[in-house]
Amino acid sequence: MASGTTLQWAHLQAVTYTGAMGDFSFRGAARTLFAALIGVLLNLVVATAAAADEGSEDVENFRYTSWQVHYDLKVDAEGRTQAEVAEILDAQFPEFDQNRGIIRSLPLRYQGAPAAPEDISVTDGAGDRVPFEIEDSEGFRSILVGDDSFVHGEQTYVISYTVDDVIHAPDDADEFYWDLIPVDRQQEIGEVSAHVSLDDTLTGALNGDVACYRGSPENTQSCDIKVSSDESTLEVTSVDLAAGQGITLAVGFEPGTVAQPPEREGSFVLDVLPVIFVGISVILAAAGAFGVATMVRRHRNDTSHTNIAYGIPAAMNPLIAQWITGRRNEPIVATLLDLAVRGVVRIEEAPDAAKQKKPKPMLRLVDPESATDPLEVQLLEALFPDLTPGTVFTFPKYSKKFTKAAQQAMRDSGQAVIDRGYQQKTRHRGAAIAGWIALVFLIPVVVLLILGASRDNTPTTVAGVVVGLLSLALLFVCVMPHRVLTPYGAATRRQLEQLRTTMTASEADRLEAMQSFAQAPRTQPSHHAFDDSHIIRIYDRFLPYAVLFGRQKDWSKALANAYQHYNMTPPAWYPALWAHGATGMHNSLDSMLSSVSSAASTSSSGAGSTGGGVAGGGGGGGAAGGR
Repeated sequence: MASGTTLQWAHLQAVTYTGAMGDFSFRGAARTLFAALIGVLLNLVVATAAAADEGSEDVENFRYTSWQVHYDLKVDAEGRTQAEVAEILDAQFPEFDQNRGIIRSLPLRYQGAPAAPEDISVTDGAGDRVPFEIEDSEGFRSILVGDDSFVHGEQTYVISYTVDDVIHAPDDADEFYWDLIPVDRQQEIGEVSAHVSLDDTLTGALNGDVACYRGSPENTQSCDIKVSSDESTLEVTSVDLAAGQGITLAVGFEPGTVAQPPEREGSFVLDVLPVIFVGISVILAAAGAFGVATMVRRHRNDTSHTNIAYGIPAAMNPLIAQWITGRRNEPIVATLLDLAVRGVVRIEEAPDAAKQKKPKPMLRLVDPESATDPLEVQLLEALFPDLTPGTVFTFPKYSKKFTKAAQQAMRDSGQAVIDRGYQQKTRHRGAAIAGWIALVFLIPVVVLLILGASRDNTPTTVAGVVVGLLSLALLFVCVMPHRVLTPYGAATRRQLEQLRTTMTASEADRLEAMQSFAQAPRTQPSHHAFDDSHIIRIYDRFLPYAVLFGRQKDWSKALANAYQHYNMTPPAWYPALWAHGATGMHNSLDSMLSSVSSAASTSSSGAGSTGGGVAGGGGGGGAAGGR
């Protein structure tokens, strides 16, 4: 709302309120004083709002009445160019408190080399110093002109600085291709003038290609250039330069006129050598890693001096089996099920299970003496501290003690599998040598990438970093000792893989395999009668390993079918198996497994000068705006 309209509205409200007071019984001075206070308060609120509206104006909402630039190009003793620049900016600010100055931003790099403005100074039209700050961010050096004081009306700022290596060498010429007036600007400019002077070296090397571009990158037009008789100065003038429009000057020189900075020169050492070294490193590391993989595979298949048995290996549990087979789907859950099917614990449902869509399982300790493995005892003590038969454990939402015990059991099982002779740690000698040599080649890659950090050699940097990290990862594989199976462990793995194969077999093949397992000497003496209960017990004993192998859904269905086929009573380890009838046994078993898994899981963790340029396409330029 405009301030004038707002004040009229406030006055009207005050008059209206005062008139309304006539309906009351107040008389005289009291009524008049009260109405006046209301009017003053309303006017104060409106004035504050108007001031806030003015203070919230965009700091970019001002204009430049004039923008003059002076470039003095020289060639130094090393043959490289330097530009001494003076920009005279006449800015017209609003009379209310909006701006504290301007911001002039210039690029930090040009054509792969540093080009940050240096020796910066700022004065006003009278030559007096103007305070400023410098910030480097997102590829630009910003000169923040002014302080915390607001500025009003016309202000003149003279920004002086130097820039090195402003002439680059595209194709077969040297060229000064520079944005004299930045396009990244939201203010219009009433009048523009640019003056570029050349020293004797540059004047004598002009090749006659000179071009000027005016406008925006999307809409560029040519502009006139005035060249002095001795060709040592070039001038460009313009009027009415809109926001988003700039002026770019391109001047061509004979090739080799100036020396280029090292960042623009090709360097075999900094651009090519790192790629060669990192390539050699990754090849060596990959060869070593392949040797390690071959070694692990060789030990995994070496079952010499050991006979292959059938069924579940003796003294085996899922905590140990996960290291032997490399299959680790919920080993803690599998171990709890293993304890259940062996009669150590019993899986029951909470008393209010009938009211729940997904019954909450709990464990009851039945026979702790049957658990002889230290890893199993460790878990049982976390669930039942006193190991008193009949004790019940209900899975909590989070149990720090059980989590700690489960994690410790996982760590201890890794050492136990070595202590029990299933695995051994060994280092591949050839791979270790290859890894250390790969490191020798990788170290200079890091050094060379650091030395070339100032260069625009992105492909070299990306290749060095990405391939270097890959080489480093493979290097660790080469030099570290690895777990490999002993012949005894390899034979045990083969036996466990037979179990997994049985789980994926057809029903007929699975039954035949079950009978073989049941009649194996260590499982069922040959002189004992073979009956259906032996088959069911094997189905039960396989269930924990089905969970470990990730086949629990398939095996729970097979187990339910087997119970129905042999007309067996519900198992002692899960009496509620038939709670929903024989036809729902598969769903009950699958739901129980899912619930145990969920409950246990919650308790454990886891070139322009030739006429092909555009305005804003050169070096320099940068951006300008309000502060």
